[in-house]
Amino acid sequence: GIAHDPEVETAYGTVYWAFDSTGDRKDGELVRFDFQQPHGPGSMDHSVAAIRRYPEVKLHKGEDGVHAGMVVHPTRREIYIANPGDGTILAVNADSGTYARTAREEYPIYSNRLPSFEYSIWECVDQRVFAKGLSVPTGLALSPDGARLFVAERGTGKIHVYDVESASMVGSIDTGYKTINGMSFSPKTNILHFVNDLTN
Repeated sequence: GIAHDPEVETAYGTVYWAFDSTGDRKDGELVRFDFQQPHGPGSMDHSVAAIRRYPEVKLHKGEDGVHAGMVVHPTRREIYIANPGDGTILAVNADSGTYARTAREEYPIYSNRLPSFEYSIWECVDQRVFAKGLSVPTGLALSPDGARLFVAERGTGKIHVYDVESASMVGSIDTGYKTINGMSFSPKTNILHFVNDLTN
């Protein structure tokens, strides 16, 4: 999964969070990408960027091909992350954590050797389990007002609705599908759309 961060601190607003399923060669790792400035169409120059890895956030990608959704709450500053492999939803404080060390030696998979390319490991992030006991959670979507988190449960074909403030489940929708993945609300109609693998 990947999610744009609606933060307002950076100059260009090009911060993204990703569930990197290859980072630790096993279960996945949370990564923050800040491209810092526009590169222009077709440009592969990534010499100015800041990439942070968060190995303390334990992710579990599950089976290959199963989506691991992410969404950033714009005012609570929490990243909600689906863990298909262990049936949980994590909530991570997007603005927490501290620089620990460079990532260049532990993760020799980066695109530029210049000092302007910041590649680091961050630790001590605030995180909690938002929901557990789910059967392969996949897609995540926040209601337009940010009050509800919608969670696609691939194992049952249901979409569960959680109150963001209390982290309590307030309802469920049975879709009748068995391979639901990503979800998103339309910005124009506020209708929730989801993807189903088998029916494409």
